[in-house]
Amino acid sequence: MKAVGVLENLPTSNVASFVDFELPDPVARGKNLLVRIHGISMNPVDFKERHDIVGKLAEPAILGWDACGEVMAVGDEVTEYKAGDMVMYAGEINRPGCHAELQLVDERIVGPKPTRLTPEEAACVPLTALAAWEALFDRLEIDRLTDENTALLIIGGAGGLGSMAIQFARQLSKCKIIATASRKESKDWCLKMGAHHVIDHSKNLKEQLVNLDHDTVPLILNLSSNIPYWETMAEIIAPEGAICLVASTKAKLDLDLFMGKSVRINYELMFTRSLYATDKMPAQGDVLRQVAKMIDSGTILHTRTEGMGKISAANIRKGHARIEAGQMIGKATLSGINT
Repeated sequence: MKAVGVLENLPTSNVASFVDFELPDPVARGKNLLVRIHGISMNPVDFKERHDIVGKLAEPAILGWDACGEVMAVGDEVTEYKAGDMVMYAGEINRPGCHAELQLVDERIVGPKPTRLTPEEAACVPLTALAAWEALFDRLEIDRLTDENTALLIIGGAGGLGSMAIQFARQLSKCKIIATASRKESKDWCLKMGAHHVIDHSKNLKEQLVNLDHDTVPLILNLSSNIPYWETMAEIIAPEGAICLVASTKAKLDLDLFMGKSVRINYELMFTRSLYATDKMPAQGDVLRQVAKMIDSGTILHTRTEGMGKISAANIRKGHARIEAGQMIGKATLSGINT
């Protein structure tokens, strides 16, 4: 099969940062599906994994964790899917990714493609939908049915993850959603996704919240870097509130800032359940099935905002550069190599 790989951590300005190559077709065994990829989407995790490469690899690593495609074959333990089914999934961080013609994926973390979406539109859904769902309902423990009109602050609302988090919170809770964005187009996008208010994260968050009659907020979902907002979050979080973080932080942070308020701090990594094969791993397939139904009913919107051509080393390189610039609204996609 054809694939796009990376051998070392080179800047995207270097044409050698990604390579086109070929390798034998994988074989589906056990709970695995063999999927022919029809569409993928780009995520920050893609370039972060590239940046973590030390030295030069002996063989190219295949990155990419958001795909939609057709099931070509199934392992002998598969029960939910069959050849010909169209599926969507994020995949597993410790297995080859979706920058390829074919990919193996465990059926427990797979969902059906929403019928009303194209493969590229569907490829925008899995990673951000799963991360947003787990952050809101498993980490922050927002009650999807009976939650009162409490304030939820989403820092960095215009990206792919923020877009899904805003929609889930609006459709499945009674929270008052306050998103942050700094540009007019990103503010407009957050409002389109369902935010009740949008404030500017390049300005004083405390002052803007006070202007909305919130001295503090009980719930914070920080989808941006932790360091710039660490002290601010300690100031604006309510006593006994909860914070969910998604960004890796190498620096040492002062947790004592939150001790006086007894704040609950959570991390969300969408790959945890598959990485450790936890007993909640099949829940990701369940979530994707529910999200597919919500999309087909018109309750949830896809977040695709631009296409970047077919999967190739040149286009993946452009995609990484686009994501690394940090100005994405929604998500960028590529179509399959031979679809």
